[in-house]
Amino acid sequence: MIAGSLGYGLALAFVITLGRGFIVKGKRVLIKTLFFCCGIGLLASMAGFTFAHFWYNPSARAWFEVDFWRQWLRFGETLRLSHAQYHDLNKSKYENLTDNAVMGMVQSLDRHSSYYSPEQYRVFQEDSHRQYFGIGIMIRKIEQGVLVSKVFPEGPASIAGLQVGDFILSVNDEPINGLELADISSKIKGIEGTSVEIAISRHEEKRTINVKRGQIQISTVDRYYVDENKTGYLHLIQFSTRSREEVSKALLDMQNLGMKNLIFDLRDNSGGLLSSAIEVASFFLPKEQLVVELKGRELDEFRSYRTKSVSPRIKLPMVVLINEASASASEIVAGALSILGRAKTIGEKSYGKGSVQTVFKLSDQSGLRLTTAMYYLPDGSTIHEQGIDPEFLVECSDENETKLRIQRNLNQQVLEEYDFNELFGFNPIEDLQLKEARRVLLQKP
Repeated sequence: MIAGSLGYGLALAFVITLGRGFIVKGKRVLIKTLFFCCGIGLLASMAGFTFAHFWYNPSARAWFEVDFWRQWLRFGETLRLSHAQYHDLNKSKYENLTDNAVMGMVQSLDRHSSYYSPEQYRVFQEDSHRQYFGIGIMIRKIEQGVLVSKVFPEGPASIAGLQVGDFILSVNDEPINGLELADISSKIKGIEGTSVEIAISRHEEKRTINVKRGQIQISTVDRYYVDENKTGYLHLIQFSTRSREEVSKALLDMQNLGMKNLIFDLRDNSGGLLSSAIEVASFFLPKEQLVVELKGRELDEFRSYRTKSVSPRIKLPMVVLINEASASASEIVAGALSILGRAKTIGEKSYGKGSVQTVFKLSDQSGLRLTTAMYYLPDGSTIHEQGIDPEFLVECSDENETKLRIQRNLNQQVLEEYDFNELFGFNPIEDLQLKEARRVLLQKP
């Protein structure tokens, strides 16, 4: 259409030039006429370009809609009255009123859409491109201090000798008393290859450990095993580019250990890459099976995602564990396995995020994060704002959820030198959701 507009403009200029040329035959004004007609052609082309831009840009098209101007005038009237009449002039500045109006408008759409002020959008962009390097630990505040609650295997901290149960006293000679965990974490992170000095207390003995920062490769498979009843257990904490390889290895290992059924734990899995979710679902479903569909606002914004060729393909009985922190990609996998009759779901209602967000940059350097598409499960249902209701509901209080997360973070490390209750303030509790999963798998039909 744009090319047509340009062609139309040039053709119009040519025709007018010929016409003017005949009319003024015998007069020496042909050059002026040519410039005049070229100008008309250029204007016609520009008009064509402008029309094409507005036609193919839905947001720009609004300038031609009567209802847009009607609502624009209504907003402007409210803006002017609020600015002129509200008692607090600081609150009723045009900028403040507009910011609040935009935030309210966008946030009322759904909980995943939001507005970024220019400063917030700048930080968002920096965070999106910034690489953080750390030492591979998880820390937790307890009554006695800041505790190292997990050390990632083969990470810089593990190589340097940090252990679960160590209390952090200072970072680079700076005391951490009174600091928030996020601030302490920021002090530990830094440029790749640089070192950080961590002062710790271990069994009331103080020591300083120098750790070289590096990129932390955290396995997406938290742990897996096969118990005495030949029930396999696999906990996946995220969907990433490594998930296919890591899940494949875990499943092969469990097969070699004689696995007869499987508990697939997606609790606290906040999602990740959709492509990875499709690959993981492929281990448990037939090839070319529809897993999820993405649908946008327009009819042509439609895409189907089907299972791929993977190995091993597991056909054993299985259940999927979910909780309120299971979201997005983990809900897609759990939902598809449940709807297709491949697995039973156990635990609590999932988070309910079945949408795709796109971030738009605005003219004043602010940003708009909008939901632009939705995911639909194989039966056409959506998990957005609804979540997945497990077939077997096993509720867990917030307090017990926190305790279980602490226990899972330990990665089943045996703290022979420590008293668990002394470190964490509670005795280990039983995982009732996991217990119910074993019961369901082992019960006779």
